[in-house]
Amino acid sequence: MRRLALVLVVFTLVSGPTIAAIWTLIIPRYEARGEIRVRPIIPRLVFQTDEKGMIPLYDSFVNTQISLIQCPIVLQRVLDRAEVRGTQSYRSPSRSLTERLFGHTTVPLQERLQSSLSARHRSGTEIIDVSLADPVAKDARLILDAVLDQYIRYTTEKADATQDMVYRQLVDQYKILESEMQGREKICMELRRSLGAEDAQELIRSRRARLDETRAHLTGLRNRIAMLDWEMKQTAGKDGSDRESKRKPKYHEDAEWRKLDISARTMRHNIAADSLDPNDPAAIRAHKNLEFAEQLLRLRQAQLDEQWNDHVADADGFDNPGRPVSVEHQLAKARREEELLQAELATQEAESKRLFEGAESLGKESRIVQQKRELFDAVRQRLDQKNIERNVPGPIEVLARADVSAEPCNDHRVGFTGVALALGLCAAGGTALITRKAK
Repeated sequence: MRRLALVLVVFTLVSGPTIAAIWTLIIPRYEARGEIRVRPIIPRLVFQTDEKGMIPLYDSFVNTQISLIQCPIVLQRVLDRAEVRGTQSYRSPSRSLTERLFGHTTVPLQERLQSSLSARHRSGTEIIDVSLADPVAKDARLILDAVLDQYIRYTTEKADATQDMVYRQLVDQYKILESEMQGREKICMELRRSLGAEDAQELIRSRRARLDETRAHLTGLRNRIAMLDWEMKQTAGKDGSDRESKRKPKYHEDAEWRKLDISARTMRHNIAADSLDPNDPAAIRAHKNLEFAEQLLRLRQAQLDEQWNDHVADADGFDNPGRPVSVEHQLAKARREEELLQAELATQEAESKRLFEGAESLGKESRIVQQKRELFDAVRQRLDQKNIERNVPGPIEVLARADVSAEPCNDHRVGFTGVALALGLCAAGGTALITRKAK
């Protein structure tokens, strides 16, 4: 009987304290589970921009989200929430068995939260499983919901910050290009005003045509001077009484007159065929060119008339009023007219050079304005797209809020209790064998 009592005492002394320590020191933990969905496609509202569509390197993107769930910024925001500060885990965090046995310093709350939080990508799906273990079931659910909320808020803020930075840069670029375009357009306006025409190339063409006509007139005049010079040499030493009567030649017999007449007729035909508005700058320039061509034609007719009269007067020694006109006088008059035409030609050439340089500057500025306008339109279009796509939801969402099972997770107390009972039985059996041998 005493032997049986001793065995029971040994069994009790071995198993009892061990079981008591197991059920006292080991704290059961309840696991809260939630789900986050990460879509591989960023949704769009209207425009297919660079930020929308398929996410490149999707696996890396998902793994990055797992790291963000457990990042210190998110965890600190969770611990800063009032409802989390009111939980038992925040006010009086439980100490682990190692801390109780060996007196280790309590782990900081953020590290404790990070160690109890787990995130894992479910293979072959768009879902990230998030779990959190805590001794209090309702605290586990509350803290995990806070983690999910703060994670979504943090990722949204980061995405918005990136979009805001790009948006601000677009707005700044928009203002810069708009200011540059306005400045360049003012320069173009000043150049057009100095040229006196909207279409610089058309003005240059008309001035070149006028310059060519003046050169042609000067060439004709020089031919006339050469003719008068030859006539003066031929008539030198002849008596003035030898005159011969000739019929007055027609205007069209003169080559220069025909050229001027064809030019005037061509201009009249072009004006009639174009049917431009009388107030159109091109129509005004065309009429001015026609007036100049007709003026040259009349001038040539007057020269031909004068030449005929001079020829008749030279034949009889008198002009129509009865005053003698010599070939020398005609030659001097023609040379004076040549000097005037040369001065006019020099003026026209200088004006043409000025117009050409102004047209080159205007063309260069116009090309720059066109380039700036194309870039400005691209920036404006991008800005409009940003404004429309600004509030479209992102690819990340909470698929399931925190849910806690009724039973603790990984509760090893029952198993450890069995081990303690086994140890007690072993100790009791050993005691029984020892006492039996002692007898």
